[in-house]
Order: sequence, then C-alpha cells, then structure tokens
Amino acid sequence: MNNENFNSDENKDAILKSAKKRVGFKKHVTLYVLINLLLWIVYFIPIDKTILLYTLLFVLLAWTIVIIGHYYYAIKWNKKMLEKEMDNLMKED
Repeated sequence: MNNENFNSDENKDAILKSAKKRVGFKKHVTLYVLINLLLWIVYFIPIDKTILLYTLLFVLLAWTIVIIGHYYYAIKWNKKMLEKEMDNLMKED
C-alpha cells in the first residue's frame, strides 16, 4: 500500500514536470508570435529596409528553428519519456 502511494506521488511529479514544460513551450510560442509581429510592423515603417529585411529574416528563421527544437523537447520527447516512466512504474507493481 505504501508502494502505491510512492508510485502515485512519482506519477504526479512526472505529470507536473511535463505540464510545466508544456506551459513553458506555450509561453515561448506566444512570445515568438508577438516579437515577430512587432518586427514585421517595424519593417513596414518607411526607412531603408535592406539591412532590416535580412535581420528580420534571420531572426525569423533562427527563432523558428529554436521553437521547433523546444516543441520536440517539451512535447514529443517528454511525452515518450513520461509514458516510458509510467510503464516502468506499472511493471514494478
């Protein structure tokens, strides 16, 4: 019976950790969208746009790669690790 409580607490901790990663990812995507919107708004202000366009495209491309990596880390890989850990805990019972 004590073992069940221990496993239940481990499951709760794993689920909480997963939830925190997902919330962090959602915040990151929100910031990504807002900053890129701001950059595009600035781009349409009538100034010399040559350097600004390259900077904007670089930031957009680089940050998109980071967002994709964050997605795989926080959602895909984390979900697989969580499922594997929960399966291991179920086997222990």
